[in-house]
Amino acid sequence: MRKKEALEFMEDGWKKYRMMLYAGANMEYTDSEGNIRIIETEPVLLDIYDEVVKPYILGKIPSLGSFQITEGEETSELIQNFNDNMKHIKIWSAHENRYITIAENEGLEEFEDINSFEELWEYMNRRNDENILYMNELDIVGYDRTGQPGKFIYDYGNGEIKEISINIISLFDLFKDKYKEWS
Repeated sequence: MRKKEALEFMEDGWKKYRMMLYAGANMEYTDSEGNIRIIETEPVLLDIYDEVVKPYILGKIPSLGSFQITEGEETSELIQNFNDNMKHIKIWSAHENRYITIAENEGLEEFEDINSFEELWEYMNRRNDENILYMNELDIVGYDRTGQPGKFIYDYGNGEIKEISINIISLFDLFKDKYKEWS
């Protein structure tokens, strides 16, 4: 039981760490005694795993503690950028012989605007029909299992489109890059 809880704890930590990076969030760890540590880098997260997982499994500490993520200074702007990219970037589908949305390409439900960090967390933790987390499906977009590099466009929604000269887009890019402004 403790091993399973430790694995779930580590998975939760990695997911929250990734969201911290993507969405400009803040992350902290609270140990079993209520002490709080700020997590800003991967080595800090790994140190926490080293300090608590084995002692917890061996029964030397009562609990693993918990990770929390909260909205950061840039989170709202990054979420808006993510919304814009998810609504307007399309990728060529060789199977359908047309450009489709990233959500369609990755087997996700139709994308709707995300309005808060909590909604973003909920969205990224949904699973598609193949039981894969949305966060993992969106990790790298651009390979449609045909071996062909991805072809992307930005569809302004008014009949105007522009090609985006890249063949993959990472989840990090969906938050950070403003493709509508690319020339």
